[in-house]
Amino acid sequence: MTKTVKAVLFIPVHIVCWLVFLSIPTVFNPRRHDLTLFSFIDDLLEPSRWTNGLLLILLFYFNYFVAIPRYYISRKYFKLILTFTGSFGIFFLLNYLLVHTSSDHLSSHPFSALGNSFNLFMYIIVYIFSFSICIYEQWQDTKEQMLNTEISFLKAQINPHFLFNTLNSIYALTLVKSDKAPDSVIRLSGMMRYAVSEANYSFVPLTKEISYISNYVELQKLRITEKILITYELSGDPEGKLVIPFLLIPFIENAFKYGVNAEENSDIWIKVEINEEDMVMQVENNKVFVKKDKDYGTSLGIKNTRKRLQLLYPGRHVLKIKDGKYDFRVLLQIKFK
Repeated sequence: MTKTVKAVLFIPVHIVCWLVFLSIPTVFNPRRHDLTLFSFIDDLLEPSRWTNGLLLILLFYFNYFVAIPRYYISRKYFKLILTFTGSFGIFFLLNYLLVHTSSDHLSSHPFSALGNSFNLFMYIIVYIFSFSICIYEQWQDTKEQMLNTEISFLKAQINPHFLFNTLNSIYALTLVKSDKAPDSVIRLSGMMRYAVSEANYSFVPLTKEISYISNYVELQKLRITEKILITYELSGDPEGKLVIPFLLIPFIENAFKYGVNAEENSDIWIKVEINEEDMVMQVENNKVFVKKDKDYGTSLGIKNTRKRLQLLYPGRHVLKIKDGKYDFRVLLQIKFK
């Protein structure tokens, strides 16, 4: 089912589900002596019934759109507990006031402080359903994103422009019998192997990811003139650490796309710092004039990477992008598991 169809059906489906759910206590109400439509409506219009129903609806969508995405998925459990405590406090206060202003309040009822027992049961069901649906959709998004990235890696990361430029540069080196030619072929082969073999994994060794971007930078230098100053700094030990594949390259590709022009002076600065618990990457480039190319895919690559970070590093990453008039800066920090 497409997203457009889901959006169209969202409101009517939810309305029907809520009508059915909120009608369950009325249908099984033991105080109803007849099954007429009027008695059914009267039961639904009781103050305790419609006020609790409204509260349950608000609670569900608050959990679904706010509490669970912001606090549970991002692992901010303390704030999640606070929202749960606050919502239960409102639920308790509402029913306490309704019960003690009702003429037929029975103090001997086991749930007398909350009115009829189904109020509490429906409150619990709403909480369970809001969590279940939100987490299921999160899982579906993660699964769909991983499937999509398997194809996008092959199309975007080893893009035709980079491949053709690199092959032309290697060909030029072979004509002058440069010692750099064999090494360049090995670097390109390693990148191709990584793109094909590692795209199917959720996490890969950081050593392979670092090797990929190091090879990419070195091959880019083959076509760069002296007007472009490239600084690539790597510190720390990547051994024994895992990351999602192609995590760093979209930002580096973007720097070379918008920071390279044979007729202009510019700087590209890349720094990767690997610590015991986290990794920090900074990429900066001057903006130069470039011909628009819709097939290059760097903007899509950054968008996909942002989404993957949200799905696979919830609460464990910081991504800051500054798109200035004359420069472009990226700071990415991720915490290892």
